[in-house]
Amino acid sequence: MAEYYCSPHEDLGMKGAVAVGEGVETESTGGGGGGEVDPEEMGVPFHPHYVGVSTIVMMVVSLLFAFFLLKYGESPHASGGNN
Repeated sequence: MAEYYCSPHEDLGMKGAVAVGEGVETESTGGGGGGEVDPEEMGVPFHPHYVGVSTIVMMVVSLLFAFFLLKYGESPHASGGNN
């Protein structure tokens, strides 16, 4: 049995081992999941104002698209089906 670790997981106390062949004793350690994790702890910089700004931009673009579609309608060159 060869024991190993990787640097990010060693700091969290995680260990691993590789067993090759039959008749090797195994130990079940349960599962992970330690509850909710803050995205910033996982390396994702989270800025709430970006979420708000992107939501407002999405709404404005949708409203502008609807306005131009209602004002000018479809293109006269648009055809539907097999005409």
